[in-house]
Formats: sequence, structure tokens, C-alpha cells
Amino acid sequence: MKKAIWIAWKDVKIRITDKKGFMMLILMPLILTAILGAALGSILGGGSEIDEIKVGYVQSDQSGASRMFKTDVLEKMKMIKVTEAGSEKEMKKLLAEKKIDVGIAIPAHWGSGKKPAAVYAGTDQELKGSIIETAAVSFIDQYKAVREASSASMEYVTKTEAVKRGKLNPSLIAENLAKTLEKEAGARLAVTEKSVGTKEVTSFQYYSAAMLCMFMLFHMTVGAKSFLLEKETETLARLLMTPAQKYAILFGKWLGTYLFAIIQFFIFLIVTINVFDVDWGDNLLFVSVLGLSYAAAVSGISMLLASCLSDMKSADVLGGFGIQVLAVLGGSMLPLYQFPDFLQSVSKAVPNRWALEGFLSLMEGGGWAELQTPVLLFAAIGLCSLAVGIRRLHTR
Repeated sequence: MKKAIWIAWKDVKIRITDKKGFMMLILMPLILTAILGAALGSILGGGSEIDEIKVGYVQSDQSGASRMFKTDVLEKMKMIKVTEAGSEKEMKKLLAEKKIDVGIAIPAHWGSGKKPAAVYAGTDQELKGSIIETAAVSFIDQYKAVREASSASMEYVTKTEAVKRGKLNPSLIAENLAKTLEKEAGARLAVTEKSVGTKEVTSFQYYSAAMLCMFMLFHMTVGAKSFLLEKETETLARLLMTPAQKYAILFGKWLGTYLFAIIQFFIFLIVTINVFDVDWGDNLLFVSVLGLSYAAAVSGISMLLASCLSDMKSADVLGGFGIQVLAVLGGSMLPLYQFPDFLQSVSKAVPNRWALEGFLSLMEGGGWAELQTPVLLFAAIGLCSLAVGIRRLHTR
């Protein structure tokens, strides 16, 4: 164990004295946080609540679904102001004159779910348009589920012997069933304004977490390149000739990467709190636990990469292009809610997305409940990657 600690400390000292590496992993994320947080504040609204959404409403459908959507969803949301238009043409005119932000046209027989509602929004109101579209899609999906459940239940009831013999009244059963299903599904059919936590995230908060998650990813390739460099310079060969066991040497290489990742994390945390006045949440212990587990994951992956890569050129390509792809998919460049559904699904496979969501949930006022999944996930990734990487390197 002493040999592993000595090797780890040697690697940490080399990286601390490396001016280029220090600039890349310590100063660069702080600089980018300052630039992006100030320049792109409008994307997140600067931490303020979303503006009122002025909705133009056209209803061709006269079914209960369209009436319920207007009265129980749109008109009950405090941030939405509904303006009825006589036709789609009139609604588009209101939209062009910027008297409304979003227009929605409910087609005939909308309740059947065969034809979706048409949502119109200006180029500068895409977020508000997506909110209204999501509300309409969610509502009609739940409405169809309730209607189909009611229909299937009544079909079964009408075939029973009790109904055939006149002991049960199908009309009365249908009425009671509809009321029961409507009551049970009421919470689903209503759209409520609710956030994950109790606070709004500012642009500086978002990009502080985003840049930290992005630049901690570089330790995956930094650790791998350190191993490959020592292999090329035959430093590793000399280490293997010492009495130290192979496992101790390999564990020491991982530990060096992990320690430097921790140093980067705490320096970034301290500077953003004291210089940028970033609020990381009510409990810095939870922030630290998430940061330490994320550092363990990327350090473990570094050993796995070291066992798979054969030369420095491959590591350089991965450290450049590969990290940038992960950063984009993880939400470090643009907020995740601006991604299309396909990319949002793909992004769940990258570790920095889980770290970013964890930090943001803490900033919003969340607690340990929101951290259990990412922390356990990072622990599993770190342990598995480390075990597989050391095993492969030991056999090689």
C-alpha cells in the first residue's frame, strides 16, 4: 500500500508542476464558467421565473376532451393566459403581431387521438411552444387511457350473466365507472407547475456545474496517457523490476489520477463559491460526496482506457474529439431540455449527464434522495472499470 501511495503522490506532483496541464484542468473551466455564465444567461432566464405564456386557442373539436383541456389544464395554470381566436387564420395573425406567444389549434375528433393538436410558436418562443405542446400531448394520452379503460370494462360487464338477466343496469354502471375513473385519473389529467427543488438555477450555477463535469472528464484520458507515457519511456518497466507488486503499481496509477481529480474538484468548488458567489446547495457535504464519486468513476475509466489503448495518438484523439462529444451529450454546452427526444435518451448513457443533473438538483434545493442513483452508479462504474482495467493491464 505504501508503494501505491508513493506512486500516486509522484503522479500528482508531476501534474501540479505541469503548467500546461494546470491551465487546462484548473484555470480553463473557471474562465469558461465566467464567460458562459455571463454571456448565455438568457438561456436559463438568469434564475428568474419563466414569463407569462400568452396562448391563442382555436377549438374545432366540441368533445369533452377539448373542453376539459381548456378549462382544467390551460386556464388553471397561473403562467398561462388564454385568448380565444375565431379561426386558425386569426390566431396566426395574432401570432405575427406578437399579441400571443403560442397558438394551439384543436382539430375535430381530437379526443380519439388520431390527429394531434397543431402548435404554432415564433422563432423566439420555441421553449414556450414546447411547454404547450407537451401539455397537450400528455393530456390527450391520459384522456385516451381513461376512455379505453372505461370502454374495455363496460364491454366485459355487458357480457356478464347479471346484465343479461336484468339484475344490473349497464347505464348506471357506466356512469359510476366514468366518475370513478375520472376521480382516480384526476391527478394525471391535471397539469401542475412544479419544479424538482425549491430554487431556480441561475446561468452561473448551471455553467459552473457543466464546466466542472466536462473538465473532470479529461482525467479519463490524462490518467490513461500517464500510463502510456511511462510505458513508452520504459519508466513502467523499471517500476515493474522493483519489489513492488504489479497490483500495487497499477492501483497507485489509479490513485494518482483520483487524487488530482479531487484537487481539481475542490479548487473549482472553492473558487466558484468565493469569486462567482455560486450557490451549490444547502449541503456542501452532499456536493462533495457526488464530486468524489464522480472523480472515482472517471479515474476508474482511465485505467480501463489504459488497458485498451496502445499508443499516445489514440489517447490524444479520444481526449480531444471524444471528450467534446461526451460534453455536448451531457449538457455541458447547452441545457439538456433543448435537446430533441432522441439525444436526451442517448445522453443517459454518458456519466457527466448524471453528474450534472445531480449538482443541479442540489442547487435547486434537493437532498440525498436525488443523489442516490448517480452516486451508486458512479461507485459501480469506478469499481468495475478499475477491476477490469487492472486485470487486463496485469495480464499484459
